[in-house]
Amino acid sequence: MGYASYMKRSRSGFPVFFRSAVGVLAILGLAGCQSSRGLKVQETPRTLLYNYVIANGMARGRMMTEDLPPAQVFNIITTDRNALLAILAFRDKPTRRTLRQAGHKVEDFIGAVEQPTQPLSPALSGSILLPPPTTPGFMR
Repeated sequence: MGYASYMKRSRSGFPVFFRSAVGVLAILGLAGCQSSRGLKVQETPRTLLYNYVIANGMARGRMMTEDLPPAQVFNIITTDRNALLAILAFRDKPTRRTLRQAGHKVEDFIGAVEQPTQPLSPALSGSILLPPPTTPGFMR
């Protein structure tokens, strides 16, 4: 096999040699990550906000597409509120400590969103999130 066979074009139009080289570099890159102590992402205000926004979208998606039990909905809402309050605390007092605390709260929020759906218990099969029925003559 000569150089010409390596430079044959694949269906995508990209030379086979270059596709192979990219594959080898990707494998070496992954091997390098395995040999190091792992990937460490430095928490910044931008990554904190980005992660919160992504988690918020994930929570909305789950609540719109799945029939979650009320306790799980409450947990998602509570962890969302705690994450937002921690972000606001960081905004008011931007220190490494408040940034780290906010990051942990966002991680808790992501964990609550990713928690598998728990089956409804028979006692909680009715929705407790709906307002109580109105009684005639009461605050119209």
